[in-house]
Amino acid sequence: MEPRRVRRPILLLGAPRSGTTMLGNLLAGHPAVAYWEEPRGVWTAGNAYRRDDSLAETDLTPRIARRIDAAFADFLSRSGRARFLEKTPGNLLRLRFIRALYPDALLIHLTRDPRAVVRSGLAMLSTPPRMDRVIDRLRTTRPSDWPALAPQFFREVVARPFRGGRKVFWGPRPPGWRGWLDLPPERMLARQWRELVTAGRRDLETFPAENRCELRYEDFVRAPEAHLRRLLAFCGLEENDEVLRRARETVTTDRADGWRTELSNEQVAAVEDETGE
Repeated sequence: MEPRRVRRPILLLGAPRSGTTMLGNLLAGHPAVAYWEEPRGVWTAGNAYRRDDSLAETDLTPRIARRIDAAFADFLSRSGRARFLEKTPGNLLRLRFIRALYPDALLIHLTRDPRAVVRSGLAMLSTPPRMDRVIDRLRTTRPSDWPALAPQFFREVVARPFRGGRKVFWGPRPPGWRGWLDLPPERMLARQWRELVTAGRRDLETFPAENRCELRYEDFVRAPEAHLRRLLAFCGLEENDEVLRRARETVTTDRADGWRTELSNEQVAAVEDETGE
């Protein structure tokens, strides 16, 4: 294997709506960290025309490895910082691919009560696509791979008006996702959560224990400063007063139990049936 230009990258993992954006923004405040949020087009370079978002170690060719590593190394070099951090929810389906590319990666897996995830996901299904995200996705994707984005564009822009303004599907696509499209939305989102978290927990075990850290969202928001100290130590980063201050001032428990009042009893039962939690 060719030597990698990026050493010990920090990868923030989690199903959508699990708090990874919050945690990524906090860690991004560290002066040693260069944070790239959801460079999906980089990860899928050379593998864009697939029916789902899973990738295995056999999908990593030397050419693809060089392309991904070069993109991340160039981003890190331009930042002038020492450590590379990224978060992409679909990477829960690519951990064996990632281990083949970066066996020294440090992985933080944030999980959240699936009922809270589904509550938040239901709101996202009715939210119009953010044009800045669309533009960023195009920017990080090779032009030759742009046609692979056409089905997603059709689902999110063209088909939405015919479904009452609701997105057909949103977020990472586990194997079999097309068979869920006619499910009630709470079941579809719960099944997505289950498949992502199950794959992530299984494939994280292929990394050394000292390279992985699992954390519950509910635990983090109750004691953000203590957990940030532990995460900084895990990543080999010095404690930083500004990062800890931001956590104290911005992290709250306000939305941790919002699902209790915003989901119906039937929706809660469906989520629990799908996830077993």
